[in-house]
Amino acid sequence: MKSKLFVAALVAGLSACASPTVVQSVKPGDTGLSCGQLQNDFADADKFKTEAAAEKGVTGGNVARLLFWPSIIGTYMNANEAMAAADNRKVHLSNLMTQKNCAIPGSLPPTPATPNPT
Repeated sequence: MKSKLFVAALVAGLSACASPTVVQSVKPGDTGLSCGQLQNDFADADKFKTEAAAEKGVTGGNVARLLFWPSIIGTYMNANEAMAAADNRKVHLSNLMTQKNCAIPGSLPPTPATPNPT
């Protein structure tokens, strides 16, 4: 009886391990954000992508999940989904920053439009 209880607790504990955050690509109110807010959200999306990529590596949680290997597959699938969502969020924010002539983190500053000499 104790072994069944231990296995049930182990399975519940392993399934409750943290998994990467999957962000929304487009959030309500994104168009109303200022350049600074867009840049902060861009940095947050980059951080979420980095954290998701780290979950795919050899972590303490993944080593513990070897006892219950289907959870490793779920973690990897969730990490891939989180990384794709973060990339989509960054693209969306980059488009908004371009429209507003904001500097995009990690890129060259936007060049001002030059008038046509004709």
